[in-house]
Amino acid sequence: MKKNPSNLWYWLIVLSVFLVMMFNCGVGYYSVSLFVTPITRTFGISSGDFALVYIFYGIGSAIAAVNLHKLLKRISLKRLILFGGLISAAGYVLFSLARSLAGLFAGGILIGASTVLAGTATVQLIIARWFSDRRSQITGLVASASGIGTAIGSPFVGQMIRNLGWRTACLVIGGLVAVFICVQATFLLKNDPSCAGLPPYTLGRQSGGAGGDLPALEEGLSLQEGMKSSCFWLFSGGMVVVSVVYQIISLYQSSILIERGFPEELAATCLSVFAVVDMCSKAGAGMIADRFGFRLVTLYCAAGTAAAFVVVRAVSGTPGALLFSALLGLWPTVCVLYGVTASIALFGKKYLSEYISFTQTLMCCCSLVGMPVVRQLYNAVGTFNGIMNLSIGFLMAFCVMMILMLRKKNLFTLAPDGRTDMEEG
Repeated sequence: MKKNPSNLWYWLIVLSVFLVMMFNCGVGYYSVSLFVTPITRTFGISSGDFALVYIFYGIGSAIAAVNLHKLLKRISLKRLILFGGLISAAGYVLFSLARSLAGLFAGGILIGASTVLAGTATVQLIIARWFSDRRSQITGLVASASGIGTAIGSPFVGQMIRNLGWRTACLVIGGLVAVFICVQATFLLKNDPSCAGLPPYTLGRQSGGAGGDLPALEEGLSLQEGMKSSCFWLFSGGMVVVSVVYQIISLYQSSILIERGFPEELAATCLSVFAVVDMCSKAGAGMIADRFGFRLVTLYCAAGTAAAFVVVRAVSGTPGALLFSALLGLWPTVCVLYGVTASIALFGKKYLSEYISFTQTLMCCCSLVGMPVVRQLYNAVGTFNGIMNLSIGFLMAFCVMMILMLRKKNLFTLAPDGRTDMEEG
């Protein structure tokens, strides 16, 4: 950067997408679990019934994900993120004004769509365009912003809910999203390096002429071609587990603790612990994925998350609650890295937007099918024990799928470009 001050643009872009993740996903989406109890009290529904609201998150996300690849042909990534920030803010306003479940459903559709248009999917595409090397490391670093947003925001949001009510808290979140996403997206974010007269970042190596066209995209398989391989179906099965477990964690983490007798203040504190582990795990996992491959990251995160559902029932008192949330903090790492890192490693970068659109759509379909099942399971059993057992079973199946995809030499042998999975994929 000393030799070439223009390299500052790469890190300004990282800062820009960092703010997107911090406020839309961290302060906003991850705080949803704090709203479950007060909203269910207001509308006289059970925690299991709140899954109905989450279905509409999935509907919004599904609509956005299915059309993501098409939208990118008509609108720039910058404008897409800007639009996502606006509809996210509008969703929280609808939440605050809701006088019936229909209002919550409408707000949920907008917030769900924003998690695709101004969340992980578009952020991953921005990073893939700007960085040819260390994509997983940068993705992990940026994804840690959601943990920072949750760590800073959850005590603040929890305090607002208790003192001012959940409706006011929704309005404040909507305002923060509008300011910190829309303003910086308008004035800072750029679509790709060519907009700043730069090639993609390659650790100092030249990958194209400044100011010219972007270099040719890396080789890869289209989605249609990739579907013919066995790895694709293992990859897809893993994506289903990633989605279902992530939804359970994001929606019911605080509710599980409250149901087991812990006060709401401790549940909010545990959410901060979850956020700190989430942040550190994402930052470190990106480097591990770049060096040893994505499979190692998925295996240790799955094992830790499964342990969380055992710990919360085996360890009593505050230490058990804190350890539960800390172990759950590993799983969002998989949710962020798996789709982009695994798809690039297995199928290349050339058709990345197709795979991102596919994985996001698959996650949304899991929301539409999985959350009603979770609701019925909760209402049938009356506790979260059945849901936690289901999660453990999913995680065990996930580990089996990752082991089937695993080749030992990929775990420890580096390719010349620092990646380990592409050749074997």
